Amino acid sequence: MEKNKKNNSQKVIIGGIINNQELEEFYKSMEDNSKIFDTYIIAYLDFLGFEEKMKEENSYNSLQILKFLLRGTKAVANSISRTNNINEFDIKIFSDNILIAQKIDQEKLGNQITSLINLIGSIQFHALMYFGFLMRGGITIGELSIDPIVVWGTGLIKAFDIEKNLAYYPRIIISDHVLKEYDSNKQKEINLYAFIKKDFDGLWFINFLLAAPNIKLIPKEFEILQEFVESYLKKPEKIKQKINWLVAYFNAYCYELKDRIEYEKYILSYV
Repeated sequence: MEKNKKNNSQKVIIGGIINNQELEEFYKSMEDNSKIFDTYIIAYLDFLGFEEKMKEENSYNSLQILKFLLRGTKAVANSISRTNNINEFDIKIFSDNILIAQKIDQEKLGNQITSLINLIGSIQFHALMYFGFLMRGGITIGELSIDPIVVWGTGLIKAFDIEKNLAYYPRIIISDHVLKEYDSNKQKEINLYAFIKKDFDGLWFINFLLAAPNIKLIPKEFEILQEFVESYLKKPEKIKQKINWLVAYFNAYCYELKDRIEYEKYILSYV
């Protein structure tokens, strides 16, 4: 009996994970890195408050919501790529962050930018209206290397920096680099500026409320957002600032439609 136990015991591997031949091949492969990086349009998105939800009892539910949104995002992204005849989107998710990147085709860059903006606006709208998740993020253009395991490059750092230092409120900021590339690109089938908005600080962000199918949904949107805003009444002032930005954004959105809706009925109160 003791003999069988000994034979079935786990073996311990002594030694390193790299041998000399592998190391030599590795350094040889590093001599030419010109094909590793490509230029991408990059969106780095962050779900606000997700960390708190992960710590709560409903952490499992939050995870399932995130997976559900990701499946929908990939389906819509594939449809956009086929319809607009542009490169496929690379979509990666880690913790409460999503990276969406698309290798640039300079001749089609104008359409790539508007396609990405529309995709992200749809994500942002549905995440808030259906699941109560706010998002912020940054969109830029830069170098990336993407494979099934690793995402690496200065473009990722630039997009992350926009999300961390500029977005602040639940908004997704488009960098000046992206806007300049769009303005200089000749192929522009859709007007980008119809889907983005300049904020009080001069930064452009995705006007995600335009992702609603039609303005008949405004009463329902108002009802959802009113309940959502009220849930933040006892939160710290720093968090209230972000919610009040959302209130101001929704009120301004409705005001622009005042000739088509009863604007006064849909004014959200600040927290």
